[in-house]
Amino acid sequence: MKLNRIILTLIIILASAALSASDSSLYVERIEFRGIKNIDKYEIIRNSKAKISDKGIVINTDLLKQVMNSSVMIENYDLDIKKNLLVVTVEEKYPLFMMLRVEKNISIPCLVDEKINVLDTGRFFRTDMPIIIADKDFFENESNAACIKGLFDNLAEIGRNKSDFIGELSEIEIYNGGDLRVKLKNRKTDFLIKNDMNGFRKIEKCAAYLDDINSYPERLDLKDKRILIRQ
Repeated sequence: MKLNRIILTLIIILASAALSASDSSLYVERIEFRGIKNIDKYEIIRNSKAKISDKGIVINTDLLKQVMNSSVMIENYDLDIKKNLLVVTVEEKYPLFMMLRVEKNISIPCLVDEKINVLDTGRFFRTDMPIIIADKDFFENESNAACIKGLFDNLAEIGRNKSDFIGELSEIEIYNGGDLRVKLKNRKTDFLIKNDMNGFRKIEKCAAYLDDINSYPERLDLKDKRILIRQ
């Protein structure tokens, strides 16, 4: 009988040890994300099944790592525990662009990096860049890669130097000839420009003028040197 108790006690101890070793949950007062540009930290926390308890926030770090590893937007990350603080330092793949590839009456969303590599298809992701629309055949034609890459480079430069203006850009459509139709947020005007940095400078100046007079034409062609604005 005594031997059975000893064996039962050992089984309980070993089972408890195994449970503790496999359970990677921890309690923290706060979770702090660093280095985030486009990723939704609240979505990461939700998908990691973090919960609020009397002891603070309980989160399973193994599950958190699974969520981080599965994200197509994350290049690298690090988890660090400082007292009651969990610090999640993220290195994002940046910049990233949401594209709509148009084929007949169907628009297929895809997430694309700066080298025009498609990272994900069929889902929408929030980025700090405007949505880019292009004909599917145009996008997949290698001869147009320089045109698309040039647009990506210009947008990345605008994002670095003029973060306020990049936030005003809503959508950009690449025409088959390479010219661009640009839409700004909360304005009805379609701006037509050449695919170069000078075209975006023209939009920025014209938009400031249109905002001052509070008048927006349906269409404004900025490809020529001279600009005529009809009110």
